[in-house]
Amino acid sequence: SIMLMAQNACGFREPGALVKGLYLEEHRRCYDEIISYCNELAYNGLLRPMRGKAPADLLFPPMGLCHVEGHSAQNSAGRYNTAEVDAITGWLLHYQAAIVAYYGAKYQAIEDMVGIITPFVAQKAALPAALSKAGFWTGKMKIGTVHALQGAERPVVLFSAVYGPGDVGTMFFVRDNKPNMLNVAVSRAQDHFIVFGNKAILDKNLPSPSGI
Repeated sequence: SIMLMAQNACGFREPGALVKGLYLEEHRRCYDEIISYCNELAYNGLLRPMRGKAPADLLFPPMGLCHVEGHSAQNSAGRYNTAEVDAITGWLLHYQAAIVAYYGAKYQAIEDMVGIITPFVAQKAALPAALSKAGFWTGKMKIGTVHALQGAERPVVLFSAVYGPGDVGTMFFVRDNKPNMLNVAVSRAQDHFIVFGNKAILDKNLPSPSGI
């Protein structure tokens, strides 16, 4: 990593920073309610939210959870969750008109307004098939793992967690020591970050990405 090499070679460190180098402290993309999660998760409180709090008439909550009663399965491509694919497709069909009406003055189509992130390649493959069948132009919509939206932004970002109760092994994307993954995922959302997943995998008492 060129970034890591540069940080290790740098002789400067911001007071309170976890790594060497100079922070770009001001954050203007997300509403304060969204970026405050990233601030706690990855920046040790050093970010300065500049956009402000979400207005009262915002279409959805800035941070939200759509509970999905589902379990993950695995194929040769990895882990996937059919119930979450169906829930995301149904949610978009239900709210499509409202999203277009709210953001239509700035964006041309719902595919420009919504991005979908998931930790798993198999889920990334399943989502476009279902959404395309439902009438969405998936070639234009940002759908993929977190890297697909790195450097991008959308007013609405949907996150498919995939894991379900009883999954064995480390649920690396929500519970281990990889905060940068969720930091990038959440900070792509300008107005709304909405998780689709089984709330049983989210424990607010844990000092983990999912707990936060």
